[in-house]
Amino acid sequence: RDLDLAAPPDRSPLPNVEDAGVREMTNLARHSAVYTALLITLSLRTTYSYTSGGTLTSQPADRVKLWASKAADRVKLGTLDVPRIAIGTIKWVPDNGGPSDARLAATFAEAEGCGLNLFDTAERYGASPFAMLQQGARAVGLPTAGQAFGGSGEALLGSLAAGAQPRRLRRGWPASQFTPETPRPVLASKFTPVPWRLTPDAVVEAAKTSASRLGVDSLDLYQVHMPDVVQPFRALGYTLTKDERYWEGLARCYHQGVVRNVGVCNYGPTMLARCHAYLEKRGVPLASNQINYSLLYRKQGAQETVDWCLERGIVPMAYYPLAMGLLTAKWSAENLPEDAGLRKYFLGDASAGIPPAGVEPLLATLRAVAQARHKTPAQVAINWVISKGAVPVVGVTRPEQARDTAAALGWRLSDEEVLLLEASADACAFEFQGSKFKTSDSKFVGYGFEKWRLD
Repeated sequence: RDLDLAAPPDRSPLPNVEDAGVREMTNLARHSAVYTALLITLSLRTTYSYTSGGTLTSQPADRVKLWASKAADRVKLGTLDVPRIAIGTIKWVPDNGGPSDARLAATFAEAEGCGLNLFDTAERYGASPFAMLQQGARAVGLPTAGQAFGGSGEALLGSLAAGAQPRRLRRGWPASQFTPETPRPVLASKFTPVPWRLTPDAVVEAAKTSASRLGVDSLDLYQVHMPDVVQPFRALGYTLTKDERYWEGLARCYHQGVVRNVGVCNYGPTMLARCHAYLEKRGVPLASNQINYSLLYRKQGAQETVDWCLERGIVPMAYYPLAMGLLTAKWSAENLPEDAGLRKYFLGDASAGIPPAGVEPLLATLRAVAQARHKTPAQVAINWVISKGAVPVVGVTRPEQARDTAAALGWRLSDEEVLLLEASADACAFEFQGSKFKTSDSKFVGYGFEKWRLD
């Protein structure tokens, strides 16, 4: 609240990270959420902040200043200047004039008003279950009618971004007024690798179709949704991997002006190295890589992938930053989520390697840090992703969710808080694997699940 960028920073030395007290706190966090909450409260008597020069300095709690505002909490993603939080729109589906249409319109307007103007979608968002089955049938060579991708998610987002809603959405829609001081919406979409897309030109054609649905001449960011893992005849010993053809398609999109920036999704260091080298030869910078990444999904190659990207100026983006809502702390063993596939994370599941305490050790620490900082557990979990250098892609479907998400900007967790949160996550002794058809390491592709490994 109290910005004073001209104030001289307190340059008191930081305690050594190897200090016995810090080691003691970290060890306790691994074993007891109660001790974690107590130690966080004690440690926050002195807090830490980054100065504008990038130096980590300690300051007494009553003199802490917020050195960066939400508006300044942005990052360069290729040629784009974007906030350090993206809005995920996988659940933004037209309701044919129903109440969710007006709610999503209000959500879009609220996100824009909060400075969250980076929206992430995909051609397959909005596809019906029947369309997904069609995709599976087409993958194995069966004739199908119509398109295998919905595209309705892109169309809805495009109409919202244009400020010209279909007539059925206009009631209650606050007309969007974009001035030179108001950043325009930044729209990112994705290409789906499937067996019948055989050539680089298939990528170009798909990008043009996505741009048309989004109502733009050129896509701000176009991403390959996943490695080319949809191989329906793998069990018979036949595969046709087309990753390099798709990279060539990205290069053609870039050079033809169909897209401004290109990225990939669900690539680990090995695939990234190959893709980065290929695009570099074509004179195309790789802007981003979007993966599953959160306090509950740091291993299995995720952290190594984030680090690989940061070392090369590629922006890592993180979907599932709240682990499908687990890290909001709105659920517990006494208040279980409606999604039965998520209940094991609170009740335990020996077959899945989840101990009886489930996610509670981490939630206790999230609550303690949130209380000390006057934030919510969700804001703390989102800020952890930002503090690690990634851009979280947060799914919101209500205006109040957009407001709450924006409050994760403009501040940073201290190194000590990051260590405590990670130690508490390790104490859970499992990694988030998703729920039902939405899994952490695979995609449902109509005929079944196709998996990959980041490492």
